[in-house]
Amino acid sequence: MKNLLIRNLKLRKWTIVLYAVLLVISPLQLILNHDTMMNKVIYSALVMVLVVISVLDSGHVFRFNKKLGHKQSYDFFASLPVSKLSLLNANYITVLVFTFIGAGILSLYGISNDNYTNNTININFTLPFSYIAINFFAIPLGFKRYTEQKAEYISFIPYVLGMLIFLPFVIAIIIIGCSLLFDYDFEHLKYFKNFFNYGFLSLSVIFLGINYIIQYRKLN
Repeated sequence: MKNLLIRNLKLRKWTIVLYAVLLVISPLQLILNHDTMMNKVIYSALVMVLVVISVLDSGHVFRFNKKLGHKQSYDFFASLPVSKLSLLNANYITVLVFTFIGAGILSLYGISNDNYTNNTININFTLPFSYIAINFFAIPLGFKRYTEQKAEYISFIPYVLGMLIFLPFVIAIIIIGCSLLFDYDFEHLKYFKNFFNYGFLSLSVIFLGINYIIQYRKLN
């Protein structure tokens, strides 16, 4: 499995380089004077890079699958004289490692939340919680049979757009709509706002764990 992990890391070498650079320069945000135009430009550019990372690396297992060979990856690696369990574990470990590292980088820079507000309602979808959850959901939804075989009905762009934009928007519309329809005071909802982060994250962990067990049992 060691060689499989090394292979996976090599396939994401530019991501590793980018993460390393962002980690090294992260202390600069503490000393930059945001009053100067130059520093504002630098900080804005940095924020844009982080936003791109938060989007492109949400569901990074899709990009990893493409590097493995996309549709042909499962047929190729299944024919190799390597343990299928090692393949399974190596791919899951790779997803976990890059997900947590990416979430850590985003945490260092304090990327803004997606907020949906209506008077007293304030719904927060916070990075890195959503970043981790979206990556964890990617395997059960897009690679539920094998980690090298992507489901035909789903692809990277629709998945990311759906999880980053459509799903939070639908949840916000439902809650705001219910508050208007039933004229209900949702002031106390602020005490449960962490549910949208921890609840979403917990569900993704459960789904990922169940999917791993199912894939593991298929090998036995």
